[in-house]
Amino acid sequence: MVKKIEFLLVGNRGEKSLSDYRRAVLTGYCILVSFTTALYYIIVNWLYNFNPAVYFYYILIVILPIALWLNRMGRHWFAKSVILLIVNFVVFAFSSREPPVPSAFLFFIMCSLMALVLFDAREKKSTALFLSLSAGLYLLARFTEFSLVPPRPIDSEYLVKAYNNNLVIVYSFSVLAVYFLVKINYTVEASLEHREKQILEKNKILTKTNEELDRFIYSTSHDLRAPLNSIEGLLNLSEKTNEAYDLKMYHQMMRERIRKLESVLGNISQYSKNAKLEIEKKHINLKEYVNRALFDVRYMEAADRVRVDVDIPDSVVVETDPMRLSIILNNLISNAFKYSDQAKEDPYIIIRGFLASSRITIIISDNGEGIDEDQQPKIFSMFYRGTTRSTGSGLGLYLVKETVEKLGGSITLSSVRGRGTTFTVVL
Repeated sequence: MVKKIEFLLVGNRGEKSLSDYRRAVLTGYCILVSFTTALYYIIVNWLYNFNPAVYFYYILIVILPIALWLNRMGRHWFAKSVILLIVNFVVFAFSSREPPVPSAFLFFIMCSLMALVLFDAREKKSTALFLSLSAGLYLLARFTEFSLVPPRPIDSEYLVKAYNNNLVIVYSFSVLAVYFLVKINYTVEASLEHREKQILEKNKILTKTNEELDRFIYSTSHDLRAPLNSIEGLLNLSEKTNEAYDLKMYHQMMRERIRKLESVLGNISQYSKNAKLEIEKKHINLKEYVNRALFDVRYMEAADRVRVDVDIPDSVVVETDPMRLSIILNNLISNAFKYSDQAKEDPYIIIRGFLASSRITIIISDNGEGIDEDQQPKIFSMFYRGTTRSTGSGLGLYLVKETVEKLGGSITLSSVRGRGTTFTVVL
């Protein structure tokens, strides 16, 4: 109901700030209060049949809808100015003939409050102007004989009733005005608190990003330069020999350096995509994507000796980002093959996947080399290499963790040196 009234008074919020919107709503309520008060006194004076200046209320009734229309059209300053001008004018008209007992004079308090609460800090001149107008009209009505309406006889009983009525109206409006001011203040404080939290969070992210960028530039430049230097050295060696065996060996070594470059560039590309691209969720058959990742590693060294068991029902479908899911699976599965223990009689990789509580759980276990306990807390760090056998860029597991977190998931590690490793991903 309240929302409907606010829409009637202001229309859509549009691009207004919440504070401006609240003041626009308060302007609308001021118009309603003024309109209702004028209508009330029209009825009272019609019943008593003694007010010769009731047409001032008619003027108020006609002009207030214009102020409401301006407010709905977004011309809030004009709407506030119109209502303050017309209300001050009508209050002065009736208070100028009142006896010293404050009856109509009470409405000057309402006029002053309206000037204070309707204009914000950017409109100080408007606030001062209308406060001065209300004060000036009060002094003119209270201490001079000037009047816009003819005098009328007022009995003391009616004067008391009018005073009580006006006191209730002014008190109610004052409570309404203070309530809106408190609400606006609370909204601003909540907004500032929220922005402060956002700024602190962004500062943390920025600090982390700067640190990662420094490491990224240093490590990638080294990882890119080292294979290029090796290739250049191998080219120099190949130019000095005509032996077919030596040339074949040099070419093979150059291919290995090129694959290393491709690996580094691939990780950089994946890192960039994960950081910049928006999440695009689709319904994905998990087993199908696991099989794709296995297909991509089929030519890795000794891959044919590793037994792979996939325990994922064909019906398991997950709603997630396809590109990011591929990054997670490709890196974890390729690492499981890369660090498999070929000395064992039955090296294996077991991949399981299942739905639980509307989330997908992926578990990749192996009986490979395992990870030392002291290295496990560092394993997801950027450019960290936990073993001398590592020939990659050191971005793989860092990229997996960043990707999982980007999808709102979690990844945990369980490993024993010499017995194997288990990664558990929950998305």
